Amino acid sequence: MGQAKLKQRAAFAPVLVDEWESEDCVNFAVALARVTGWLLHVDWWVPSLDPDNNISLEACRPLRVYVADNGTRIFDVRGNRSLGDFIHRTIRPMAVRHGMGGVRTRYYAESTLATLPLRCVPDPAKISSAVKAIETNTAYLASIPKRLEPCIPAAEAAEYTFGRCSAFAEAMRELAGLDPVALLAIRFEQGAEGTERGADGYVHSFVLHPDGLGEDSWGKVDVRDIAQRFGIVEFRLSREAHGRVVNNLQRNSPDLYEAAFAKAKELIQTYRQQ
Repeated sequence: MGQAKLKQRAAFAPVLVDEWESEDCVNFAVALARVTGWLLHVDWWVPSLDPDNNISLEACRPLRVYVADNGTRIFDVRGNRSLGDFIHRTIRPMAVRHGMGGVRTRYYAESTLATLPLRCVPDPAKISSAVKAIETNTAYLASIPKRLEPCIPAAEAAEYTFGRCSAFAEAMRELAGLDPVALLAIRFEQGAEGTERGADGYVHSFVLHPDGLGEDSWGKVDVRDIAQRFGIVEFRLSREAHGRVVNNLQRNSPDLYEAAFAKAKELIQTYRQQ
């Protein structure tokens, strides 16, 4: 079956899409996160060309609530989309309506959404209705990869992807006896060259299994799959670089490191070893 027909089969009824989009997709996104276990995001318009400026959310404008995986796939009311397509076709046109500024992307636990200055707050009845619509649309659900079991809650897993990964790897060393390594980027795919990295190419820490697979807060997969999340197409692994990262954190931010390490152990003991 062609891609066009597959997309057509997975599409939601236009009346539902219109309703969800009129509320910035918050109820659909919460429903989808519950069904799939993937990560809730909000894109905000920020009144600055530097979206990382220290600007309070009250000065920002919510653009869209959506679900994404641990890489660059977006799960939206209009389908399973690439990050580039989502930004170009959805987020950018919304952002320019607010004038000069930037876009800030943040991920959240469901419990946090109700505390944010969203235009529409999550509605339990509408979320339940969206869950039913999602579960009925088997073609749409089939387009979304399943999370690996057992699943650490997505917002907490993300904390150890976009930061604190070295503490998670050290916790895995202590609890599972696995070998932590650093992922050092040599070459990125086109469009990912701006990925944040250290002077030696350091991007991420995880542990190696004896069979050669890697594991971090998102589970056990091929090491190439971990690299692909960051847009890396050529890399090397280094035990020494991981050790340097841990030593620097313990020296410069000992309290933050110890808190991250303790929480990582708790998550591993609760979800991985159950």
